[in-house]
Amino acid sequence: MFGMGFTEILLIAVLALLFIGPDKLPDTMRSIARTLGKIKRALDDTKATLEQELRVDDLRAEVMQYRQELEKAKSDLSSFKNIASKEAESIKSEVAKIENSYSPTDINDDKLFDDLFDEAEKDFEELEKQKEEFKSKTSSLAEEAKEHLKKLESKNEEKESNRFKNIVQNKQSKQKLQEESSTTGFKHLDKKES
Repeated sequence: MFGMGFTEILLIAVLALLFIGPDKLPDTMRSIARTLGKIKRALDDTKATLEQELRVDDLRAEVMQYRQELEKAKSDLSSFKNIASKEAESIKSEVAKIENSYSPTDINDDKLFDDLFDEAEKDFEELEKQKEEFKSKTSSLAEEAKEHLKKLESKNEEKESNRFKNIVQNKQSKQKLQEESSTTGFKHLDKKES
């Protein structure tokens, strides 16, 4: 205990008995035990507060990371929209060039317009596929973020319940110690009176 051997503890006990006296020794030991208990409780409270602050900082960092990922997904979506609008504009400009380059006699050539229309349809379908892939990626990212936040919340609740259980157990053990110290105090009085 505290790096002391049995002989050192015995020496301290004998000195305490000589200086304090057998009458005041139990009261003095109780007051020392109470003081040590108060110091331990203060240290435990400080430790719990520090751990809670560290947990809050970790949660903030994770939330910021998910926020950055969502912002990146938004910027990717806006760039996709820009690409799609550029492609649509280029298709429109190509169609306008082709329409302007043909003479009125070529307008009746349906095969040329059918080919252009089919090519434009393929390009549009490709853009739609890319759009759907991007939507699925962003939705899966959002779902992962939600699941991770739920896990973090459940871990936090579990830690709080464990802390509450520890507090209740500490109070029960303190009550036991008080009951034991009060019964030993009465035994001492009984021996003294007889």
